[in-house]
Amino acid sequence: MITCKDVSERASDLIDGKLNPWQTIQMRLHLAMCRGCERFVGQMRTTRDLTESTPVSDSAAPEGGDDAEIDTILSRLHDTQQPED
Repeated sequence: MITCKDVSERASDLIDGKLNPWQTIQMRLHLAMCRGCERFVGQMRTTRDLTESTPVSDSAAPEGGDDAEIDTILSRLHDTQQPED
């Protein structure tokens, strides 16, 4: 059985589909039993999804950032968060 440390080290590979079938099964079994790791991997997926969906501008962001863009990202993050038990 893999450990929480193993999950944290391989989470990116799981999300990116880079694990072999046996490693994927082991990870999914661990996530089914460990709520902390399940949340960790879920947060990593959310981060990846948000960064992939956020357009990158050709010019550098102005000093202080773009408040409207930050608000949009935070709103998306809030909408995707799962309620805690």
